[in-house]
Amino acid sequence: MADRNGVLPKQPLFYVLASVRVQPWMALPSKISDIQDTLRDRFPLLNQIVMEQFSQQPGFGNIPFGHGQPSPTAQPSAWAFHTADRTIGCQISMDQIVVHALTYSRFSEFAETIRFVLSTVEKYARHFDASAIGIRYLDKIAPDEGEQLSNYLPDAFLPKELKAPGFEAVGGMNQTIYKTKDGVLHARFWTGNGYAEVPDDLIPLYVLTQDLSRQGAPVLKTLNPGHGTLDSDSIWTSQQSVRMDTNAVIETLQKLHSHANGFFRSVCSNHAFEIWGKESL
Repeated sequence: MADRNGVLPKQPLFYVLASVRVQPWMALPSKISDIQDTLRDRFPLLNQIVMEQFSQQPGFGNIPFGHGQPSPTAQPSAWAFHTADRTIGCQISMDQIVVHALTYSRFSEFAETIRFVLSTVEKYARHFDASAIGIRYLDKIAPDEGEQLSNYLPDAFLPKELKAPGFEAVGGMNQTIYKTKDGVLHARFWTGNGYAEVPDDLIPLYVLTQDLSRQGAPVLKTLNPGHGTLDSDSIWTSQQSVRMDTNAVIETLQKLHSHANGFFRSVCSNHAFEIWGKESL
């Protein structure tokens, strides 16, 4: 029996996000320079974002499309801050705070970054009237040569073969919503040659982690044949906003993380954990 606990030396996780959806704080634009002054020691890079479209995703709400500097006549709707290598960052708008990372080892370390961002905003906003909190993990399932996705995930998550001549399953998506003790968990898996590793609703945020100055470098990676992405989105929502401070938000995220972590360690096979648990040579 493979060990399913602890940090995996070859973990498949490649992107993680935590989000807090709040009642609109209209004073944010006047406070953003003070917020930046605290954040820039850790997150020196700044992108001002003009919101062009919205992505309605449970738990995460509206994530602005587009990036870069706005036109002289446009007013920023969100502000994105990143480390110098862009691997960790946050995006702040009037009704949402998102913290995301390409590098992740354990929740406690990620939570420290979330706490830093939230406490900085809370200093000026005083509290958060939260209506949704979520944490989301993207894992790339990449079987070794000679293996198949069925060695890593149950058949229920994989494209279904049609028992009829002339039809070959080459890709597909599975989605299931599970009720948890503290909310719901949206579990998605997709596979298909040329499909993006990152879902459409996260692309506007994900591209900000990429070095856009590199000529010819692909901003979005696509899945290789036989590979797929497992998307675990653990969400708490409330019809009426709940007043919270940073500690309460972190406590909620800890619970949501436990559900997402439990799902991942339950749904993937023993073989998967044997592979991911091996130390690199």
